[in-house]
Amino acid sequence: MDIKAILWVFLGGGLGSSLRYLISILFKSTNTNFPFATLAANIIGCLLIGLLLGYFNRLELMREELTLFLMIGFCGGLTTFSSFTLDLFNLTKATSMVYPFIYFTATICLGTLSLLFGLWLSR
Repeated sequence: MDIKAILWVFLGGGLGSSLRYLISILFKSTNTNFPFATLAANIIGCLLIGLLLGYFNRLELMREELTLFLMIGFCGGLTTFSSFTLDLFNLTKATSMVYPFIYFTATICLGTLSLLFGLWLSR
């Protein structure tokens, strides 16, 4: 077991999770059951992963420590797939199937497009 690798992921994950919490505070004032904060965190995280991957590859900076800290730790702590699935489950119980479908489709499509946009921006 590589203790340094675990430490890099731990540090990045703590920062990413803290940013995720700040995003949830920003969206707290919206008077809706729609999980905009989770959606925003996932889209931002996908964009960041795309940017980082693109820049690291282009500048030949792909180092294990950077990958562990930024991509696995920070972006992993920021993105909230477990929260996404919980929000999706709760939407299916609380509303018609329209909102869960919109939320699922928006998260998958906008997340993928954000990753591709991040790659494009990094070129």
